[in-house]
Parts: sequence; structure tokens; C-alpha cells
Amino acid sequence: MSGELSVAIIGAGPCGLAAAVALKDLGIPHVVFDKAGVVSSIEHYPANLTFFSTPEKLAIGGVPFSCTGERPTRIEGMRYYRAVAGQRALTLRTHERVTRIAPNGDAFVVHSTRGPGAPRATPARAVVIATGYFDYPNMLGVPGEDLPHASHRFVEGESARGMDALVVGGGNSAVECAMELARCAARVTLVHYEPAFVSHLIKPWILPEFERQVAAGQIRILWHSRVTAIEATTVQVRSAEGAEVVAAHHVYLMTGYTPRPGLLGELGVAFDAATGIPEHDPTTMETPVRGVFVAGVLTSGLKANGVFIENGRGHGALIARALMDRV
Repeated sequence: MSGELSVAIIGAGPCGLAAAVALKDLGIPHVVFDKAGVVSSIEHYPANLTFFSTPEKLAIGGVPFSCTGERPTRIEGMRYYRAVAGQRALTLRTHERVTRIAPNGDAFVVHSTRGPGAPRATPARAVVIATGYFDYPNMLGVPGEDLPHASHRFVEGESARGMDALVVGGGNSAVECAMELARCAARVTLVHYEPAFVSHLIKPWILPEFERQVAAGQIRILWHSRVTAIEATTVQVRSAEGAEVVAAHHVYLMTGYTPRPGLLGELGVAFDAATGIPEHDPTTMETPVRGVFVAGVLTSGLKANGVFIENGRGHGALIARALMDRV
């Protein structure tokens, strides 16, 4: 490698941190950038979320992950990954947004800004893009989507207690959102454009409770329906049977997210038109642009359920080995 230039990792989520640890373990300098804080993406998970996996499948950096229950909660996850960053003394530049990555011979210059401060330019031997794409929700494109009571994120259901709530979507996020709202005694309507759920998209262990809530009238489902407008206290819904006005003081648009080319596209990395997956070698995670690597959920393209912490945490080791081979 050229001198002591660091590898720049963009994104301080679990997979970005795992990449930093893998590089450090092989003696490769690194620096991790994030526009927010460490594992800020987990901050946006539902407040009462419990991870699907047991802690050993979520652990990184050789640091044991202990939790009070069989599976860790959201807050335990945040505390664990932030503790790993501290214990492994990772080089972090949080709350610093990367605005551009410019090729510079066989290396790169990472341009970034932090608050009102002056722009910074950091040379890097290679770059790892591990940003995810939770900033880019799939928009419905209907009037009222930008109203303050309509959100593409769900944090907790207490704010809707005893009120009318409408959920849009047909995946895990929509189902779990509807269930939590029902537990908080909200009057819940779930709108989905398909005539039924795609079974493999719903966690099998949550379906029994969901079906019980539906049978008890706690959740109403409008199949094969689409939202056409969001208003102050109602939502316009259209189906094959016609139009319906549904009462809704809270609207949760759990429609998923779409990857955008962003920094990768600016570097010349192509995305598959059908899958949305950035072109890369899965054995090294390197893209066709030499020195540019990808890690984490970004590698799953349009299928957001394809890569999780459990299988994305290993990307960093592949990247580190590929870079070591160039020493």
C-alpha cells in the first residue's frame, strides 16, 4: 500500500465498524466517517424492537455481546456497538458528512464537512462505502405525503394511543408497526396493494399474534388497495371495489427504501438495473473501480432483506484480506 494512507470507511453502522475492526486487526490504518453518530441507523429502529438473532450472531470485533434476554433489544444494540468502537479504539469522524470522493492517482481524496466548519480533504488509499440507504424511502407520490403526521419511519405507538392510525406496506416493518399500534389501543388500518402478504417477507414467529389481532378486530386490512391522498384527519384509499375515506390521525408509510448511486455512482460504479445491486466481486467486495469497496446492506440492492448485520458483518474481513494482498 502507498505509505501510511488510511482506508476511508463511509458509514459507522455495524458493518462499517466491523470493516474498521478487520482492517485494524491486520494493521491497516482506517478512518470511519458518518454524517451522524455511531450506529445512528439503529436509533431509528422502533423503540421496542428486539433483534431477530441471538447476540453471538450480531457480535463484531471479537467483543462478546451480552444481553438480558434471549435476543438483544434496540438499546442494547446501540450500547454494544458504541462500546466496541471505544474498546477497539477505532478512528472515528462522526457528524462529518462526506460530500465527494475524488480519485487521485492510485488513491483518493475524501472531501467532507462538519457543521459550519471549513471543508476537509482527507487522502485515502481505498474507500469502503457502507452507508446503507435508509435516507431514501420509497415515496408514494401522493398529495399530503409531506404532512407532519405522515412518516416513513415508525418509532413507537404510544403517540397514537386511542387514535386512528393507518399503515401502508406489506413487509415486516408494516406488520410490526401495525401490531405495536394495536397493542397501544390505536384503531389500526393496514393498506397493502397486493391481495395477500408475500409469506417469505414476514417473520414467521410474528404472524400468529398478527393474525390474532386481525381476528379480534384490532387491525383492519384493506387488500389490493392504494392510498391516493393523505389529508389532515383522513386518507383517501382506492381499491378494485372503489374509493374509501379512512380516518387517520397518524399515517405510517412503511414502503421500504431504494438504493441510490450516490458516492458510488459518482465514482463510476454501475448498479444492476433489475436488482439495484452495485457491481462488485463478492469474494473481495471490491467494485470494478480499483480501491472502491462496498459493505453492508447496500450490497443487497432492491432486496433490503437480503443483507443484515449477521451476514454483512463479514464483508470487512473480505475487504481487509484483499487489501493485505496488495502490500
